[in-house]
Formats: sequence, structure tokens, C-alpha cells
Amino acid sequence: AIRKIVQDNFPSHAFLGEETAETTGGIEEMQAQEGWLWVVDPIDGTTNFASGQPMSAVSIGVAKDGQLRVGVIYEPFRDELFTAQVERGAFLNGQSIRVS
Repeated sequence: AIRKIVQDNFPSHAFLGEETAETTGGIEEMQAQEGWLWVVDPIDGTTNFASGQPMSAVSIGVAKDGQLRVGVIYEPFRDELFTAQVERGAFLNGQSIRVS
């Protein structure tokens, strides 16, 4: 579902997910390319998710010309959405967060 949304809205962007990692040469090769790259792990913590343990998340990163620009992590068990963007900061459910 995430891949289709990305392709429908950003058809020129590259996509790297678990299904495509083996056929594209992996993250290092994809990062070396110019342009936009979406890196998606639809269930980070698959084993935990499959066994009902509340420790998994959806992770999305977006890079341009090999540099990570945006990161998003959604943890559904706590309904926590972490977002970060270069030069804009990091947020948890829309509220600014900082390292202590």
C-alpha cells in the first residue's frame, strides 16, 4: 500500500523496501543514485508484531541525492508518530521534541 501511494504521487522517485532490496542491489547502491529515494520498512519488528508483542513500527525515510531529508516512524501500539525533517526539527505527534 505504501509503495503504491508513493508511486502514484511521485512517479519519478525510486523506492526501496524489503521486497525490492534484493533486486536493486541494496541501500548503498540506491543511495549512490541522484534523485529522490524512499526507504520503507512496513513492519520494523516483524517478529514482535507477529507474536503480538507491542514493539514494532512503520518506518519511512526519504533521501535526495544520497542525503536523508525526512524520517517518519509510526508506532501503532502507542499511537505515536515521530517525524523529522532536515532544518525543521523532530516532532512527536506534532509537538516539538529535543534531545536532553
